[in-house]
Amino acid sequence: MAGIAALPAAAFVAFAQADPSTHHSLTAISGQGTGNIAVSPTAKNVGLNQFDGQVTVNVDGAAPNTVFTASRNADFNADGICTNSTFAPFSPAFTTSAGGAGAAHYEVLRGPPAFPTFVEGAKFDMSVRVVGTDGTVLTSECFTVTVK
Repeated sequence: MAGIAALPAAAFVAFAQADPSTHHSLTAISGQGTGNIAVSPTAKNVGLNQFDGQVTVNVDGAAPNTVFTASRNADFNADGICTNSTFAPFSPAFTTSAGGAGAAHYEVLRGPPAFPTFVEGAKFDMSVRVVGTDGTVLTSECFTVTVK
């Protein structure tokens, strides 16, 4: 009987796991530290915003008490190669702890008419850059996001 009751719970746990394509490493190109970025598109359409992206940035192994600004670039030619060199910052910045760790969560809402490409099923490439006041720069590889 207990085995039967555990089946729905096990199915839920497997279903609730995050899509691995939404999690990407941040690696240092200068300074110290590592981290990761998680981009989770939702189907929460709000008004004209057909894209609702939940974005979480984590940094660890960085210098203590460093202010970091995270930014992203979007490339609307979804071919797995990020060619846009313009990075738009997330707000607000975040500060690492005395142990060198820090995190921030952002919500990105986009849609027509200002952003006509952000409709259900559309894809775009992006990468993330996190820059610290101490000169540390962490970057992700280019990855593709699908609007839900």
